[in-house]
Amino acid sequence: MLGVWLATASAAGPAQFETTLPPGVKAVWDLDKAHRTATPTRERVCLNGLWRWQPASGLGAPSPDTNWGFFKVPGCWPGVSDYMQKDSQMVFVHPNWKDQNTRNLTMAWYERELNVPLEWTGRRIALSIENLNSLAAVFVDGKKAGELRFPAGELNLTTFVQPGGQHRLTLFVRALPLKEVMLAFTDTAAAKEVRGAVARRGLCGDVFLVSSPDQAHITNVKVDPSFRQRAITFHADLATLADGASYRLTAKVSDQGRVEKTFASPPFKSADLKNGRFTFTESWLPEKLWDLHTPQNQFDLELSLTDGAGRVLDVYFPTRFGFREFWIDGPDFKLNGTRVFWSGVPLDNAQVGAAAANYAAAKETFLRLQSIGLNMV
Repeated sequence: MLGVWLATASAAGPAQFETTLPPGVKAVWDLDKAHRTATPTRERVCLNGLWRWQPASGLGAPSPDTNWGFFKVPGCWPGVSDYMQKDSQMVFVHPNWKDQNTRNLTMAWYERELNVPLEWTGRRIALSIENLNSLAAVFVDGKKAGELRFPAGELNLTTFVQPGGQHRLTLFVRALPLKEVMLAFTDTAAAKEVRGAVARRGLCGDVFLVSSPDQAHITNVKVDPSFRQRAITFHADLATLADGASYRLTAKVSDQGRVEKTFASPPFKSADLKNGRFTFTESWLPEKLWDLHTPQNQFDLELSLTDGAGRVLDVYFPTRFGFREFWIDGPDFKLNGTRVFWSGVPLDNAQVGAAAANYAAAKETFLRLQSIGLNMV
């Protein structure tokens, strides 16, 4: 456990001065202790936890080397509280800005230390943010590596980090509405200009450090099962395919670790992709359908990319899915061919705050809604 960095220097940068955390609270930045998902060709390590954090003084300001507080990632910036949203995450403030009002904050700095796994040598290394409001400039050891924008994205850091090395990762995050000034029609008489606002600001989703093959690889996977067509469709977004080379996708579907079915796509080349995506469909209708009374019926997909000689180039992260199809037939809702009756409302636990966005709180919400006759959220 790395613990808390208090006025110490590292190989990644100059001395960093930060607030003292309470007893028992530590910022743990050791990737060996982080949640990770791995396949034979790639790995994803979670960077969630306490990061250094402080409000930014303005655009163009240099990266700070003092006055650091701490704030949890993911987490919406504090200060916005209304009938829907409640602050539930602690900000460990620095004395030099402890009295600053964060309700109207539009810019902030994030920072943490980063030790890149040595076994990632030869791989593409990227930073992935799953929910960003709204713009992040990313720096590694003080050098700008690029930018990420709302709503999510991945930034290639390969040329900025060294496997086996220790680095300083710094983010300058701005909260920008889709239009900084928008028209608000508050009455029928006239429109007026009002300043746009972002209710949930900052790094609001999970953050990962990701390694993947530096050549041909899979970037995203989607599964479309069809009860009516007795078929399953696999979509794969692909990158860095060599012109003229032949490839194939193999889909291995497992049920609780036991291989249920294996499908192989026809050979294809980069010219066969549509908007960077290759799709293939196979006939299949499993006995175990996902349904209202069988939510446990789920499968795991392992999608692999091979070259023309059958050599495995990439194995994507496991993708869980249930075989089911929902459609509307005239006035009727159909799930797997059976008419269903919905009485539903939006589920807003995550919008309320982190305290309501956990298993226990979600279960309490489901049971409460069920008790008044609602069966869908």
